[in-house]
This record gives sequence, structure tokens and C-alpha cells, in this order.
Amino acid sequence: MYKILLCCRSGLTTSKLVNSMKEEAASQNIDAIVWTVGQHALDSSCFDADCILVAPQNEFEYKKVKSVVNDIIPVSIIDCDDFTRMDGKAVLNNAVELIENTRL
Repeated sequence: MYKILLCCRSGLTTSKLVNSMKEEAASQNIDAIVWTVGQHALDSSCFDADCILVAPQNEFEYKKVKSVVNDIIPVSIIDCDDFTRMDGKAVLNNAVELIENTRL
């Protein structure tokens, strides 16, 4: 199972992307839990995630998120084009790849 957390300013913009990722996971038979939080709500619950994806408009928060998880959990910035298109397939596949590369 893959546990993927998306982090944006308020958690609202990523809701549509989360739904798209969930639909794509189901269509690919990937067992995944995908959820979103606003950056202000990033707390100990983020340690339940296998990876954290930061929305591109929050790129300035990337280092802060990395410091919160202290490199225990991989953190990446969502590709701006994928985010704009709400491309759940691309973002899901990138998250799975990030998690798998970390598990090696």
C-alpha cells in the first residue's frame, strides 16, 4: 500500500487532484491512500505518509516540510504542468516511483 500526502496552502486546491489520483489508482489496481492537508496542518500525522508531495504554488515551503519530516519521508514538489492539468495519473506514478526508489 502507498500512502501519499499532498500539501498545499489550504488543502483545497489539491482536493480535485486527490480525487483524480484515487480514480487512477483504482484503474491501475494500485492500493493507495491519498489525502491532502494545508501546510498549517502539517503535523505528526504526516508521519503516516510514505511520501509528501508539495503543491507547486507552495514551493517556498518545500524546505520547511523537509525539515519537519527530517528526511524520514521523501518530499517532492508536484510538477507544475501536472498540477495545472490535475493529471492524477502522472502525479500518482511519480509518487509511486518516489516511494519505490526510497524503499531500495
